[in-house]
Amino acid sequence: PEVIDGRTFTATVVGLNPWVEYEFRVVAANLIGIGEPSSPSEKRRTEEALPEVTPANVSGGGGSKSELVITWETVPEELQNGGGFGYVVAFRPLGTVSWMQTVVASPDAARYVFRNESLPPFSPYEVKVGVYNNKGEGSFSPVTVVYSAEEEPTRAPTTVLARSISASDVEVSWAPPWENQHKGRIQGYEV
Repeated sequence: PEVIDGRTFTATVVGLNPWVEYEFRVVAANLIGIGEPSSPSEKRRTEEALPEVTPANVSGGGGSKSELVITWETVPEELQNGGGFGYVVAFRPLGTVSWMQTVVASPDAARYVFRNESLPPFSPYEVKVGVYNNKGEGSFSPVTVVYSAEEEPTRAPTTVLARSISASDVEVSWAPPWENQHKGRIQGYEV
């Protein structure tokens, strides 16, 4: 801490975070040492400022049919820089120009689900999440790609062949459905 001249009775504390409550104590010092600290001051909140921190780890995916799930890590209260804090979620199909945006007004929210029956399954979307408070909008997170929800496969494997390899075993082989004929990632098969 800065040492203040013994004839001065005020000080300006700098480098504090916006919209955070602080309390202060003062100690007297001389050549012999430092005395006991004063009682704490009343708590005082610094003024609001535009948000400077964007949500971390923006990702998503999964969900149910016709959903685009977008997730992020919430911004801690001490970094929100003001009241009225919330998130702006923007997304668009990969390769398109116009962003769709929605406001999520809760500072504790960590997820947004866009539902639309015409949403194509397992399709890539560019997503980004921004922040705002009473002072205005901050910046957006970097853009990341998230896929809309998958659907069950609509095509069966093809070229199914069975070959006897012993008195009690049969080897079964098949060709997977064409890549563009299923609406998700094939995780496995059942025989």
